[in-house]
Amino acid sequence: MKTTLRTLSSTHKVKGMPILARVDWNVPDAAMHGLEGSLKLERSIPLIKQLVKRGAIVILLTHFGRPKKKDRIHSTQPLAKRMQQYGLEITFHPESVSKPEELKRLTKRLRDAKQGTIHLLENVRFEKGEEKNAIPLAKAWATLGYFFINDAFASCHRAHASVAGIAKQLPSYAGPSLVEEVAYLERLISKPSSPFIGVIGGKKLSTKIPVMKTLLAQCDAVLVGGAMATPFLAAKKMQIGKSYLEKASITEAGKLLKKPGLLLPIDVMVTDKLVSNPVLRRVMVDAIGKQDIIVDVGPSTLAAWSKIVGTAKTILWNGPLGWTESEACGNGSRFMARVIALRTKGRAFGVAGGGDTLPILAQTKTAKWFDFVSTGGGAMLEFLSLKGKLPGITILRSR
Repeated sequence: MKTTLRTLSSTHKVKGMPILARVDWNVPDAAMHGLEGSLKLERSIPLIKQLVKRGAIVILLTHFGRPKKKDRIHSTQPLAKRMQQYGLEITFHPESVSKPEELKRLTKRLRDAKQGTIHLLENVRFEKGEEKNAIPLAKAWATLGYFFINDAFASCHRAHASVAGIAKQLPSYAGPSLVEEVAYLERLISKPSSPFIGVIGGKKLSTKIPVMKTLLAQCDAVLVGGAMATPFLAAKKMQIGKSYLEKASITEAGKLLKKPGLLLPIDVMVTDKLVSNPVLRRVMVDAIGKQDIIVDVGPSTLAAWSKIVGTAKTILWNGPLGWTESEACGNGSRFMARVIALRTKGRAFGVAGGGDTLPILAQTKTAKWFDFVSTGGGAMLEFLSLKGKLPGITILRSR
């Protein structure tokens, strides 16, 4: 399997032309200076600088947070200033394209813009039709440019107007970051080298059931930790104490338990209270007490999983293996980050992704040892489970 995406050739005339580019600068304040924030911002820079160098008028669209209405907190205006540290001078435009007078004013400003300038529009989710992929909204944005370039992999699993809608209205292309994401992730679904080991954590199993099914069909082993493991333990009628449990996933977890290759923790770290510096105890999974709260995988589990990872030729990691909000916890995730990093970049092909996984890589300084770190969490999982057939990607496939 190899996806060939349409790209804007180096000979394509863009000088003096307004070009719409969808980026993913959804980097909330907590992540602004972290690995997730820097990756999303930095990976959009090559496309922007390339278009500026060629004399285009670059018009950027992005979402920011999940606003219920237009507000200052979710405005993209601060992002324009944030990008100055990368040497980019960006003009912010607050107008709504859904309002005729504002669209008219915005259109004139962009038509009068100088070649090689960069412009950032207001949060696309301030527009009511964005998440419904409203055709009138997509058409309104399309009037601003001659071409559309999607360089926002982390948003490609959403059939939104700024992702899939505009692509139907204009000649559309994939940006370099999107092409790179697709190329690396396809290696996980197109004859990956065996042993293929998946390490899956996080909080909610319900969001990862499709990819779990895909991985269990492909992987030699899938190691499940974090709160993701509790529905499986519950399905096995085991005591989980006061640990977080997504009850709606227990039935599905029971079905997944029947598939070979799924491995659960054999011991865990527990506490009786979630505080900033909790007192931890190690217990076997069959000895969890009624008042216990699972916060991490235990040392015996890490020892066993380390041996498995040590044989891998392909590794996928998505989601922490426990509660990482406290510095006292998260040792399992940090340990596993180092174990995987030691195996990748040579002996195995390793990919990590997911917003909750990236902080662990930053803490352990292991990101550079992974062959690839994806900027997408949900998009990465859906790409794998749907074998690349995401709304924002299928529309950009070469015909």
